Amino acid sequence: MAIIFDLYIECTTSEELAEIKSHFSNLTLELQTGKITHWEFASDQDLQASEGVHACSLSSPQLSDWAVQTVSDAIECTEAGIRLYQHLHQGPDFQFARVAWEASLIEVNSLEDFLDYYSCGKSEECRLSIQCVFTEALFEKLGKPKFCKAFRPGYVWTGYRGEEYRPLWSNDQKELNDLYREYFPQTDYL
Repeated sequence: MAIIFDLYIECTTSEELAEIKSHFSNLTLELQTGKITHWEFASDQDLQASEGVHACSLSSPQLSDWAVQTVSDAIECTEAGIRLYQHLHQGPDFQFARVAWEASLIEVNSLEDFLDYYSCGKSEECRLSIQCVFTEALFEKLGKPKFCKAFRPGYVWTGYRGEEYRPLWSNDQKELNDLYREYFPQTDYL
């Protein structure tokens, strides 16, 4: 089973979705490493979105299909994420979008599940725990989560922090992995 780095976009109408698909059609990004990435839409039946949801997902077969396994994976996917958000910034209207590993697993109708509530003195504030972009109308409906910033007129986002690299159990740190196994031979990787 692959773990795909993708851009997931939901729209409110099929017409909006058609415009988004046209905007992202044949997208190619050249990364600073020299890698050329070609972005392809997932087939509609692969999305498994809720009924009535107008959504698409794009991914590139030139990027890792098993999450971040090397420093290069983290760097390339982070740059691709920045460039995808920039392309979205210049695109037509949509309702919700996010760039992440398996981004299409979180739909707009489940955003409330990702609100974290914190007590601040006598008041309570909420924060959205995922990185995404969404309409100002949805921002209002969610209770104006803290730390959302303007993305473009009519949209807010939680920002994009990039992809994480963890050296232990990565594909490019054999010596570190061997050292762990030497010191903790009975411990499984968590």
